[in-house]
Amino acid sequence: MKDLVIFNGQINTMDTRIPYAEALAVKDGKIITVGSNEDVKKAMPFGAEVIDAKENSVFPGFFDTHVHLTFAGLNMTGVKLEKAQSKEELIDILKTAEKELSPGMWLRGTGYDETIYPGRSMLTMKELDEAFGPRPVMLERIDAHQIAVNSAAFTALGLNVGEQGVETDPLSGEPTGIVRDPANGKAHSRFSDELITDDMRRMFLRKACDQALRMGTTSISALEGGALFSDRDTDVILDIKDSLPINIKVYHQTMDVNKVISEGLDQIGGCIVLDGSLGSHTAALFYDYSDKPGCRGELYYSQKEIDDFVLEAHVKGLQVSMHCIGDRAIERLLTAYERAIAKVPRSDHRHRFEHFSVSTADQAVRARALGCCLAMQPSYIVGSDMMLSRLGEERMKRSLNMKTLMEMGLKVGGGSDAPITPIDPFHGIACAMEHYNPDERMSFWDAVRMFTSDAAYLTFEEGKRGSLSPGKFADIAISDCNINEMDLKDTKSIRNIRFTHTICDGEIRYEK
Repeated sequence: MKDLVIFNGQINTMDTRIPYAEALAVKDGKIITVGSNEDVKKAMPFGAEVIDAKENSVFPGFFDTHVHLTFAGLNMTGVKLEKAQSKEELIDILKTAEKELSPGMWLRGTGYDETIYPGRSMLTMKELDEAFGPRPVMLERIDAHQIAVNSAAFTALGLNVGEQGVETDPLSGEPTGIVRDPANGKAHSRFSDELITDDMRRMFLRKACDQALRMGTTSISALEGGALFSDRDTDVILDIKDSLPINIKVYHQTMDVNKVISEGLDQIGGCIVLDGSLGSHTAALFYDYSDKPGCRGELYYSQKEIDDFVLEAHVKGLQVSMHCIGDRAIERLLTAYERAIAKVPRSDHRHRFEHFSVSTADQAVRARALGCCLAMQPSYIVGSDMMLSRLGEERMKRSLNMKTLMEMGLKVGGGSDAPITPIDPFHGIACAMEHYNPDERMSFWDAVRMFTSDAAYLTFEEGKRGSLSPGKFADIAISDCNINEMDLKDTKSIRNIRFTHTICDGEIRYEK
């Protein structure tokens, strides 16, 4: 391991004791000195590699607190459908991609959003059958909680009429091809178990890590395995994570507490889905969806099931994390945490809520009182038109209210939910600054904190990472600009910031 020195930087340490510096020195993978060029020159290790930052801004390596890493790598190999503005454009994109496929290969697309198509409807099984015949077609909605499939894929994925989540035509009773949770999770799991090899998984993980490094990200909470995916994903990432180029904290998405302990993990859960998503009308709400009277979403676990799981994991010393988007789902997990902590008090559990998207003021107060943490996704703000139609104005005002939650004293860690949105901290930071509610728009620096020092707290790593402080691991991201020369209210420019170097544990892992 080479020693390293960075000179001539506009260094933003995210450490209030020494907030800014010109230079820093690294020895044996850890920061030993932060200060002026002259200060660091005196402490420079013999033979150290020198990087001239050219007065560009330097940040701690960024965190992403919510990534499905194997899934993100898999989706890099799928057909990108985000640009389709209609069902006709969707077919055109898929037809072009199909020309590259051998007979019998699956046609798999990602990122469709039927809410922007005329009529707001998705391709049906009949339409996909007419366009692609016997080739299996599996198209994943932008939120990953819904797929559209043709007849061949429906059969291959073991789906059946009558399963919860399998949509049927109200007149004929035949499947429409639209599949939501929990059947969606079964489909993903079967696809992963039967059609993906371990070699492919290793390739997906490396592709996703390479993308993270290009975006200055050095630490990831990897939410793997479980009902939505495949437990082989967890097996593989645990086997190779120490050889991957970034710091990975694995959250196994299972309720098997003893299995997680046997794997040597101190945390459990992630996207164990208590409810679905707003986009697919499956996030569980106290009151009806504004655009679908009579619908309040879906809850996939009873209160007793959640209580029993949380209590067992809590008693055995694990940090617990579960997916809850709607206020009705948040209430169930919050109740389970309250009951477990009342029964067996623990001073520093840091139990997590994944998403916490549509919360109430009371729920936020109770979560703070318990010492819970929130893993939230500012990039969800981009879908505000859809959210407004689903929630109406009153619930919109209290949705994704990260600024208020942070001001209340809750620790909020920023994430992407990749592959739902890309691993890209400055995109998340810009989204937090562009909140649809003007009262919730964050400052640049508070948004950066969500992806650095506060995010480190969510994984018990605030003493090791998250700031450029002496004694911490040298996780460093050198940008291609000087933010002191930017308008820090110009979110377009912030979103376009890129990196010249990403350093993890003192080693240069990406260089432009």
